[in-house]
Amino acid sequence: ASPAGDASKPGRVVAFDVQEDALTSTRARVRESLTPDQASRVDLVLKSHERMEEHVRVPGVNAFDDDDDGEDAETDAVGVVCFNLGYLPGPTADKGVRTRRTTTVSAVASGVRVLRPGGVLTVVGYTGHEGGWEEVEAVMELVSSLDPREFTATNHSVVNRDNCPQLIAVHRKETK
Repeated sequence: ASPAGDASKPGRVVAFDVQEDALTSTRARVRESLTPDQASRVDLVLKSHERMEEHVRVPGVNAFDDDDDGEDAETDAVGVVCFNLGYLPGPTADKGVRTRRTTTVSAVASGVRVLRPGGVLTVVGYTGHEGGWEEVEAVMELVSSLDPREFTATNHSVVNRDNCPQLIAVHRKETK
């Protein structure tokens, strides 16, 4: 996505995973699906999602304002943060390597901090595996505590099926 919707300023994607297999698969998809210029704006990071703030700009903290006009601080901040919780799918994947409540809550809190006004954060949480429902509940508790004057937090779920993923969304309101 482009900063603040400005197509003249191409955006950047930073993806985190603790499994090299996940990043290898993603790297192959990036090469197959994107032009070299587009692919050059995708960073794949072999670290936990809770380390996000080491790799992205935080409004008012580590934003880059190249000409001291104060504008880049918000337009360089993050417009979209997406979390896909659980474990790497597939018959050969190690289901024991999965997201955890404590690191996920920390990561989502970081995601909220890096969002620029107008930005959106989504969390898809899977409840059918051990610890999955507790992880979703912890994220719900966190986003429920956000200041409603600054954020809108929602939860979407399929109600006529067991163990369906939960979609949690947070929108940072535009400030005037």
